[in-house]
Amino acid sequence: MSSTALVGSLSPHVGNLTFLRTLVLDDNNIRGLIPEEIGRLFRLRILSLRNNSFEGHLPRQIDNLRNLEVLQVSDNKLSGRIPSALGSCVMLGIIYLQGNHFVGDIPVSVVQLRGIEVLDLSRNNLSGQIVLLKNGIFMAYLNLSYNNFEGEVPNAGIFRNISAFSLVKNTKLCGGMKELQLPACVLLEKKKPDMNYREITLVAIILISSILVYVPVIIYCRIRRSTQQASLDPPLPNQYTKLSYADLFQATDGFASFNLIGEGKYGSIFQGILSSDEQFVAVKVLNLQQHGAIKSFIAECEALRRIRHRNIVKIITSCSSIDFKGGDFKALVLELMPNGSLEGWLHPSYPKLQDPKIFNLGQRLNIAIDIASALDYLHSHSEVAIIHCDLKPSNVLLADDFCARVSDFGLARILSKTHCSSNRQQSSSIGIIGTLGYIAPEYGMGGLLSTRGDMYSYGVLLLENVHWKKTYQQNVQ
Repeated sequence: MSSTALVGSLSPHVGNLTFLRTLVLDDNNIRGLIPEEIGRLFRLRILSLRNNSFEGHLPRQIDNLRNLEVLQVSDNKLSGRIPSALGSCVMLGIIYLQGNHFVGDIPVSVVQLRGIEVLDLSRNNLSGQIVLLKNGIFMAYLNLSYNNFEGEVPNAGIFRNISAFSLVKNTKLCGGMKELQLPACVLLEKKKPDMNYREITLVAIILISSILVYVPVIIYCRIRRSTQQASLDPPLPNQYTKLSYADLFQATDGFASFNLIGEGKYGSIFQGILSSDEQFVAVKVLNLQQHGAIKSFIAECEALRRIRHRNIVKIITSCSSIDFKGGDFKALVLELMPNGSLEGWLHPSYPKLQDPKIFNLGQRLNIAIDIASALDYLHSHSEVAIIHCDLKPSNVLLADDFCARVSDFGLARILSKTHCSSNRQQSSSIGIIGTLGYIAPEYGMGGLLSTRGDMYSYGVLLLENVHWKKTYQQNVQ
């Protein structure tokens, strides 16, 4: 609705349009604040409010827009600091904030956004250092003109390409490329303290000797103490936080649709914040009307309570209770993964993400290694061997550092110890189990359940991961 002579303010009810993916209101005369309810549009990918008369701060609730890829709010009357919450919008690639009244420095969280390509902060009242911007190795355009930045201009990253950035009218900057014609930076000489090197060497030797003697003793004592304490600890299930239906209802805003982040065969997944410790969580609510949902719930609880590995999603607790209407309610509470699933990165719905700069070969290789580590643990190093039975990209979640976590153990099978020590096959035959395209061929023919079935699924996932761009282009066609 750009250039449509709209006037007045943007209604808070815009937050009810939870299926909205693009909102463009450029070149109008809309006034007032940007409503906090904008944070409910968790599916939003493009937000463009350019050339209006919006006032006040950018709402901090913008950190809920985890799918946002383009933020355009230039030429308004926005003020205050750039919210560090923008760093939570991990998909952001294009940011236009020029022509406002922003003050303060550039938040580190914004500088550290992995996929940032365009950043225009010109014509504001920003200040501080810009040296960290050299780390934006994928940045293609940077405009910091007409601000109050100070300090050294780096000679790395985007600052090596004179045509890719602009620093006009920042009179306190120094250094940088010769073409910038900035004054040289004055380095303050630090007075060297008088030092007695013999004394320093003697002290260092004493400290190192003490460390070598005492640290092993301390470690040994702590291991003994923790071992003794472990024998006194209650069973594992009692160590989990106890949450009621009311707790989860409050954490997810009543299981509101704007907190829905995924749906599967046996239920839905909501993001939420626990009121007890303000922890971000993912709540997997089982659809008990679906045949097999209870069996899936029990299987996932049995599997997750036995395992703990950095590449397997962490379970916080489970909830088996009744809802406000007296109906049965079952849910799993898991750690929330900010970068979503591997499926969303291999098959993005927005063409910009097919750029290999955003999801490069190194990241894909690390993800493949993470998944292999999880499978190796499940098959060979856990208390009992566990077969996942449904390994696929949508069941691989990505943390904020793109560390992969295998999730969804609803179809998992635990092998008995006798079979673990032999050939890691389940003695009973099975039907088709898992997801078409990732199922081992022998499963379709009634074969035995085996860890080799997981390895077949991993092979398919690995091929999909390596050839993601080709797969994406085929899907588009």
